[in-house]
Amino acid sequence: MKFLLSFILVWFAFIEPVIAQENTAYKTSEIVKSVYNQGLKHTELDFYAGTLMLHGISEFSLLPGNEDLQKDVVNKYLKFSNGEIKAKGSLFTYEAGGSGAAFLAYKGITNTLDDQVAKAASKLMKDQKRSPEGLITANFATDDKIFIDVAFTVTPFLLYSGLKEGNQAYIDMAVTETLELFKILKDNKTGLLHQARGFNGKGSISEDNWSRGNGWGAFALAILARDLPESHPKHQEVIELAKQFFLATLKYQNKEGLWNQEMTDKSSYVETSGSGLILYGLGIMLEKNLLEPKYMQNFKLGLQGYTSYIGTDGSVSHTCFSCLAPNKGTKNDYKLRPWVFNDHHAFGPAILAFSQAAKMGITTIIPLDRMGVYSIVDSPKAVRTYMKFDRGSDVAWENDRIAYRVYGSSVRAKVGNGIDVWTKKVDYPIIDNWYKLNAEGKDYHTDRGEGCDFYNMGKLRGCGAIAIWIDNKPYPSETFDTYKFLKNQTDGIALQLNYLTWSVPGMKIEEKKIIEMGLGTNLFKVTSTLKSDQERELVIAVGITSYGKPEIIKNKKKATLTIWENTSPEHGSIGTAVLVNPKDFVGYASYAGDEYVLVKVKTNVPFVYYSGVGWDQTKYFRQKQDWFKYVEKESKKLKFIDETKIYK
Repeated sequence: MKFLLSFILVWFAFIEPVIAQENTAYKTSEIVKSVYNQGLKHTELDFYAGTLMLHGISEFSLLPGNEDLQKDVVNKYLKFSNGEIKAKGSLFTYEAGGSGAAFLAYKGITNTLDDQVAKAASKLMKDQKRSPEGLITANFATDDKIFIDVAFTVTPFLLYSGLKEGNQAYIDMAVTETLELFKILKDNKTGLLHQARGFNGKGSISEDNWSRGNGWGAFALAILARDLPESHPKHQEVIELAKQFFLATLKYQNKEGLWNQEMTDKSSYVETSGSGLILYGLGIMLEKNLLEPKYMQNFKLGLQGYTSYIGTDGSVSHTCFSCLAPNKGTKNDYKLRPWVFNDHHAFGPAILAFSQAAKMGITTIIPLDRMGVYSIVDSPKAVRTYMKFDRGSDVAWENDRIAYRVYGSSVRAKVGNGIDVWTKKVDYPIIDNWYKLNAEGKDYHTDRGEGCDFYNMGKLRGCGAIAIWIDNKPYPSETFDTYKFLKNQTDGIALQLNYLTWSVPGMKIEEKKIIEMGLGTNLFKVTSTLKSDQERELVIAVGITSYGKPEIIKNKKKATLTIWENTSPEHGSIGTAVLVNPKDFVGYASYAGDEYVLVKVKTNVPFVYYSGVGWDQTKYFRQKQDWFKYVEKESKKLKFIDETKIYK
């Protein structure tokens, strides 16, 4: 018995720290602050997503101990009035900094915001576009277009402006806006909301129950339930609607306490921005005793589950990219909208949800799993291959080591058929994030810790594009004309590119190029077929673009061309290589900035070669010898066989 007791005590002494680690409690206020600080890096305050974030931090700033934060937030709002921040967007509320500015003015925290809030409210009532039934809508909305998103910016702003100024017309419009939007967009089957009307024909209603759309409604409705005076003639109508709506949302809460992108379909991804807004509203309903206390467990579960998507640095994952009645507005169209890491919509909802928890005395959160399980920052990185078409012109692909891309006809005036390179320091996918940076006007030529795009090829061959070699001169195609994804899976990609636009002396020629790449390699495989109505033998040139001072190794026996070159003091050195079938090898050539391997091929017969890049900022290639040895090793095991029949 003594032995058993000793064993149990030892076992607990061993296991207890592990349990403590898995059940770490995080301070609610620290979650709010970390998300806000991260949000300031990714969210433009002059845009509506920024004003939502400011509203969240405004509510949080009222808690004791946040006096300095409150001053900073007020100063940010003042930048809207003095011109330092020039608001973008389709509603006049943004010119004052959004509903958070009206909230702080109403609370009497400062009178410095009164003037800008009053001016924006007046413009909203007098000059903002209206729907046929008189609802305030976006200035770009033609015909009968309305969408639930406007409730979040109209209702709170007018409510707090009206309460501040004693203007009943503002308060009445705040109530009417949300009640009428709910009537028009309510899904009677689920009790949830559709997002929009009129975007697929006059009178059409989108078929969705989109998470963030329901979140926008939850935000506006909960604020009315909390702050609309009981004396208002429609107060009870607001309360009854709020009870019905939030109980409806709870029917679709998932096992993590969150909501999916399409709320009625749990096969769609967990979506954090809608989840955060709904949790914020649910918290208000519980705080005001408008829902039974038993639903507190739903609120707390949501907070615990939310932490899986919030990194320890405040980053937020799984937020739906910008979305307004996509395509035909079907449920599937909404499901297909991608989620983005640190999207600018991500931060405001998280701040609101956890700020509301803090106001309710929930001072710590124990994660349901662990903090940041699905965050790039904290999670084991999702190592995989990946490929996408973006910007209406590019096809990009990547694995755990490197990324490449090629260009289509829409940018033909600027680039040729070359293969571009994106150098990576990380093993998880970066393509989506870098394209998102580009779409936001942010430079992905800057290394933010993941690597960057510094490879410059212009009209040249880049890393492994081809040209027909005639009379000591290359004749390359233009950019690709069409493409087809053959395989886009976690362990490998396959892509078909068709080059139809090609000026070659004495013949008409097209190329079908199939590119394949798996994990754990810097090389991609190319199977190319030169299509022609003439059966003939050609010499083709597979090219590598040089920065001007390359160190070149030519191995005729193995038919490889290997280069190491310092690109710049900032970006370091890269290694490039082309490996062709030795039995078809003809020789080497240089032309106008490209180094070439020459290969004998036949029209209408597939031929295979490999190309790739290594970078000295990764663990694999610290110096040139690492790259040279890698290429030599790979050359011994590569197969120059057409295996593309598996895609037919």
